[in-house]
Amino acid sequence: MDIVQQLKLLQHIYSESTTWDEELRASRQTVPKDVTMEQLQALEAAGHEPNRFVRPQHEDTIQELRTLAERWTVQDASRAFVASLWSAPMIWRSLLTGKLIASSIPNHEYKPYPSSHKCQICGLDVNDGVDTSLQWYWRMTSGTPLDGNIFGHALAMREMAASPEIPAPTEYDRWTLRAVLTVLRNLPPKTRYSKAADALKKAQLLPSKKIYVYRDLLETLALTGILDTPEQPGMVTSFTSYAERDKRPNTRVEVQAPLAWWDSSFGINEQNLSRIFSELNCNDVSLEHRPAPNPPASETVIGAFESRRSVGTKAKVPKKSPDAGTGEVQPGDVYAVKVLSGVWVTVYCHEVKDKRARVEYLDGVFPDMPGKEELILTVRPRSDERWQCSAIGMDSTSWVRRVARDMPAPAADQPAPNSIPFHSAKDLRHMASWCFPDL
Repeated sequence: MDIVQQLKLLQHIYSESTTWDEELRASRQTVPKDVTMEQLQALEAAGHEPNRFVRPQHEDTIQELRTLAERWTVQDASRAFVASLWSAPMIWRSLLTGKLIASSIPNHEYKPYPSSHKCQICGLDVNDGVDTSLQWYWRMTSGTPLDGNIFGHALAMREMAASPEIPAPTEYDRWTLRAVLTVLRNLPPKTRYSKAADALKKAQLLPSKKIYVYRDLLETLALTGILDTPEQPGMVTSFTSYAERDKRPNTRVEVQAPLAWWDSSFGINEQNLSRIFSELNCNDVSLEHRPAPNPPASETVIGAFESRRSVGTKAKVPKKSPDAGTGEVQPGDVYAVKVLSGVWVTVYCHEVKDKRARVEYLDGVFPDMPGKEELILTVRPRSDERWQCSAIGMDSTSWVRRVARDMPAPAADQPAPNSIPFHSAKDLRHMASWCFPDL
């Protein structure tokens, strides 16, 4: 089973429902019935079978990260980073951030937050189990470990250490790096990270078509120190604690520092760029005279993964609810959201402003898209308080379907939240676990 086949099979498996395992402190994946024993054995032979859980330990993880990082120099890591922009698997992008974190992380005792098991210095959570196969899937399809996760970097480095050699950047890889820098240098003043990601995606500079891959690239460049600010330096300058990186300008900002505070007026940290990519020409290029991609996007791992047909039978989109009505979202609407195969939840629309719907989860988990008569008009809060968000795209998002109109406001025992973050309607399926922890 080749790498792309493994990724497609894991994509199929991880799109299904999960069950909470209290002993592991993790959600155990339900393997779909159409996945054969032979397929699971092939994943196991590759070391990527689902539900491969470990629980990281603080001192052991830091030591392993440092030991693994000693195999490579910063220049080795920078070459792998450039190769990962196009020709090499995306996991190699994690080598640079992992090397910089390992080189700068101080010796420290485990210092958890008062309300969690996450270390305030390095960000490691020692309480919950981690599915190493899911981590590998994310490294191959999304990018570097989110927020500088040191255990995620250690796992990625294990994979890379097993490779006989570091991928060497091609001429097209080097052009891609310069093209990315060109786009970033020429953004309008005060452009924030979301618009910067849009600009990179519009230029089609990576073999992926997913916006989150471009956003992850920006987070990676920021964490290294190429897109940082004087007050929030990247790792090539100095180590910044997880608690410091987790501070954001406001609740709408989803990414950590440095990117949380960066905009195009800060520009590229050219000094750090030269330190990291000292061997390369990082000057601007003409985007109008783009060389032929080598290899073609469809022959890269991420390009082949995104274009190859999914494993398993494609689910049919449910028919429109007879109570859905017509027209755009309005207050009193209830929408059903498909979280996983055979798992639906609902949200209530409280108000609409500038085409954004302020929505809130309702009680009830359903095996199929629920009808109006099945709705439970009681809000579903998070563990500590109610939660709402301002969502865009309620009527244009797959697997989000209106099922009722003109419904009365749901019952609630707690006051409405003060903070209303902005999200896309597609995020509702992923955020459901905040209010439904057993999903």
